[in-house]
Amino acid sequence: MNDQLDKLESSVARLVQAYNEMKAENVALKAQLADKTAAVELLEEEAAAVRSRIDSLIVSLTADQQTEQPSA
Repeated sequence: MNDQLDKLESSVARLVQAYNEMKAENVALKAQLADKTAAVELLEEEAAAVRSRIDSLIVSLTADQQTEQPSA
């Protein structure tokens, strides 16, 4: 009986240790996720700004081409 209790105690101790390790890992992963999410949002904003600049350049170049073409 005492041997069974010792085994049970050992199993519970391992389970508690695994739980605590996974809990700490989960906290770290949540922090990493938050960092990556912020980085993705920043990149999306930068990409939108670049797209906007390219669109403006296209409009500007199109307008320049239209003014340079001789009237027929």
